[in-house]
Amino acid sequence: MDTCIKQLTHQLQHHQLQAVVDDFPTLSSQQQSMQLVHLYQSAQRMDVKYSYLQNVATRILTEHPFPKDLISEFKSTDLLSFFTPGLKFNNGFALQNEQKNNVIHTLFSHCATNKLPFNYVRSLLLFESNESLLLALTQANNAGLTPVACYITCNVEQASLPKHEFSALLALMEAQFKQHEDINTAAFLKALIMLKNTLKSQSLNEYTVLLASAYLRCKTEKIENYLQQHA
Repeated sequence: MDTCIKQLTHQLQHHQLQAVVDDFPTLSSQQQSMQLVHLYQSAQRMDVKYSYLQNVATRILTEHPFPKDLISEFKSTDLLSFFTPGLKFNNGFALQNEQKNNVIHTLFSHCATNKLPFNYVRSLLLFESNESLLLALTQANNAGLTPVACYITCNVEQASLPKHEFSALLALMEAQFKQHEDINTAAFLKALIMLKNTLKSQSLNEYTVLLASAYLRCKTEKIENYLQQHA
């Protein structure tokens, strides 16, 4: 067990919450990430302590910035849900790592078909006042892709979304466009071609084409013609 985890465990056992918070900035970004992941994993194992451990993580993130090393770990709504109270501070949702990905980029790029994130994120927008989350939806990463664009171009399974998740995704698109109308069309189409080329069928299904046309706000025929030209 790493020293920083031993330290955290000792402090929690002795109810030294303020010491946990005060010692956090003395750790490296990697160690900070390890401590926060440990809190999340412990909460997942022990339901009775979930609220307490989430409160510890929130207290840390209320006073200190979210470590960038942790952004690449946000591959499930469970993780996002645990850290949501803490991400509201220090513009946590909009914090970007070296690849300029934020936590929503990572989440939308690794969607599990049995646990989709769009309705949850939309709920955060509807019921929580958080400018940093709105900003996160408009941010482009180093590839020129916003979180919604990442989902469409990383959707290898090309599975259709349930109605409520599909509606939520369209609402998130609209929220993005209202905040920032400009889209990096060239980057999106490049990523779309890369997706097509990674598939065994070497073709995108009608559902993915529909999502792409909705994102670019054009007719599906234009997307289909472009794909044929780059076959």
